Amino acid sequence: MNEPGRDVQERAERTERRRHYRADLEAGAMVHVANVALKSRIVDLSLGGVRLRRVEDGVPCPAIGTMATLELEIGGRGWVVVHGFIQRVELDELVIAFGALPADVEDLIEDEVLAAVEAEQRPRMLVVDREPERRRRVAEKLRAAGCESYEASTPLEAIDLMERPRSHISGVAVSEHLTQTGADEFCDFVAQTNPHIKLALIAEALAEGTRESQAGANDDDVTGDAPRARRVSERIATVVPSDEDTMERSLRGFVRSLAPRSRGGRR
Repeated sequence: MNEPGRDVQERAERTERRRHYRADLEAGAMVHVANVALKSRIVDLSLGGVRLRRVEDGVPCPAIGTMATLELEIGGRGWVVVHGFIQRVELDELVIAFGALPADVEDLIEDEVLAAVEAEQRPRMLVVDREPERRRRVAEKLRAAGCESYEASTPLEAIDLMERPRSHISGVAVSEHLTQTGADEFCDFVAQTNPHIKLALIAEALAEGTRESQAGANDDDVTGDAPRARRVSERIATVVPSDEDTMERSLRGFVRSLAPRSRGGRR
């Protein structure tokens, strides 16, 4: 049995090793300073603190060194409350250093950050297709391209997977023919609720000129109101069994489009 003192020491050493890991996240935050509440979005998170982007104009920016209470949306688990101080102020961003964290909150943040860093190193992909054989083929080729892939046969199953804590799905390959809803509606839903997730269509055939039309698409334009051609970064040809090379090239292009946005890893 480990001695209590050794357990505390090992925990402290592990925390110090991992304190410098951070990862980009897409989640909500609220900063309370004196009588002012700043609605924000998390940009990146670590055990040592958080960088936030303000989403409201006209609210006075707190001074460096000011103590703050933060509400953070972490890993689909709801909101947690932490305390810290304003470390840096930029035009539309705040960097807040955490004070001492409760053990359960520290574990929650650590798990979330490490899961996000791992997902950056090996992108997590979701294949949504009612045809099990084609779904399996696409998922296997994504794994061969260096991704961790998951499968869903229906949109509802896909939504459940995306909303699980620490899922960190980077891309979704969607069949043009789904049950429960159409591919367009499902793509719109994903684009609106998870704008950081890239979308691809599992198409009957590779559309003429699709790559050229997508090459100039701006990631910032991925919204539910955008034309489908600008929401979807690649079309995946899967219909011709003898043309496996075409599908593999298309999948590799999709995976390359998921190059890490963040500075995850060590500071």
